[in-house]
Amino acid sequence: MAAAVAAASCAPDRPTSTIASQANRDAPSPLVGTWTLQAVELTDLAGRPIEAPRAVGTIIYTQEGRMATQSMVLPRPVVPTVPEGPGEVTAWSPEQLRQVVETYDAYFGRYEVDEEAHIVTHHVEGELRPNYVGAAYVRRFQEGTNVVVLEPD
Repeated sequence: MAAAVAAASCAPDRPTSTIASQANRDAPSPLVGTWTLQAVELTDLAGRPIEAPRAVGTIIYTQEGRMATQSMVLPRPVVPTVPEGPGEVTAWSPEQLRQVVETYDAYFGRYEVDEEAHIVTHHVEGELRPNYVGAAYVRRFQEGTNVVVLEPD
């Protein structure tokens, strides 16, 4: 199976004129704010586009250098209602649990921006998948009018 590269286009949840300036910086980071996922584009190793699932999500960058993101593939899997408490997910089959985890991602941590190179690095402090805690996700970013495109570097 060929590996896929994902690029996410995000639009701000607020007008760009309200971007807060970053602490100890002369100019605000172009990423500070709350962004809504607009599209996911996938390519195979040869760079050919492949069909991407419909997804929704958000990513937040604070002026203090913190970030958080959540995204999910639509439609979400249908699973039995879980009564109160996280311990009750035992009502789900292993396959249902796998589908729930595979169609959702969330992580948070610190971020660093290299504006000259157009690189943002997410330093993961918490993740849905525990084996990624401590990872550093390096992403190229492109700025447009009210749009930021993030791509794996």
